[in-house]
Amino acid sequence: MLIASLRIFALLALASTSIACAATPVTTPRSRVARDLGCTTEETAVEKIADLEGADPPAARWQVTGCGKTAVYICTTPVRDCWREGAAAPTAEAAPGR
Repeated sequence: MLIASLRIFALLALASTSIACAATPVTTPRSRVARDLGCTTEETAVEKIADLEGADPPAARWQVTGCGKTAVYICTTPVRDCWREGAAAPTAEAAPGR
């Protein structure tokens, strides 16, 4: 009886772990950058500005524009992590008085 109870407990624990993992959203550096601007990846345009000389790990500077905002991000190469350099600014089309 005790062994059967332990097996059931183990199966329930495994099932709950699988459900918890499935509920965790998968993100990418591109989706996190887009979300930082208040957009989806489909609503953003990305342009590589330059590789950063001597960066360790290797990195590059990227201009990301979307949802009326633009910002520069530094991303490791290959792209695994990104962080914004400075503040996001309104794009020319979204700037007041234009």
